[in-house]
Amino acid sequence: MRKLFRIIALLLLLFGSIAASAQPDQPAPALPWSALSADEQRVLDPVHAQWEQLPPGAQQRLQRGARRYPHMNSEQRVKLDERLRKWNKASPEQLAKMREHYAQFQSLPAEERERLRAQFRRFRSLPPEQRAALREKFQQMSAEERHAFVAGASAQQRADAMREFAQSVPLEQRTSTRQMLRSLTADQRRAFARHWRALPPAQRDAYRQRVLQMTPEQRVVELTPR
Repeated sequence: MRKLFRIIALLLLLFGSIAASAQPDQPAPALPWSALSADEQRVLDPVHAQWEQLPPGAQQRLQRGARRYPHMNSEQRVKLDERLRKWNKASPEQLAKMREHYAQFQSLPAEERERLRAQFRRFRSLPPEQRAALREKFQQMSAEERHAFVAGASAQQRADAMREFAQSVPLEQRTSTRQMLRSLTADQRRAFARHWRALPPAQRDAYRQRVLQMTPEQRVVELTPR
């Protein structure tokens, strides 16, 4: 449960208390208010003034809710109306922070985003009282405690990823791979890790071997952001 809480804390910090009630979206473009139908605009009118400042993922979710609104039961309508009220009360600073967090999530490798989505689906499958307890525990933390806790979770995730990588390297190539990694700068190692994680598992070892066989000059070109 503690590991799950670390994941949920990370997601709550990324998406904020308003956006955390919904699963992180696939990458989505911004949705202009003018692109909504007249019926959708009527449903979403409480957030008309904030619409252009909402994260794209939130815009997409709210549009889907507005489309379903005529077919919702009373309980579903109350939930959507409550979500609209929360967005309506959000300050410009909160909205800016949520857009920043949304962009951070979308910048993660595809596999990492999917792993976080899977963890969030696990969170949503918990009984309501357990979900409420996790949220309350997170909300009772100070800002410093939240960031320190999530920093610890991120460090643990990096350690888990490094352990996974080390275990995937054939025993006879571990020394040469370790030497190759030590020859890289910190930025180059991060670039290598991002490339490695973004690949399907079946393609990762071929990528590692390709980088291992490069000259130092070729690695600089390969691992320098373009």
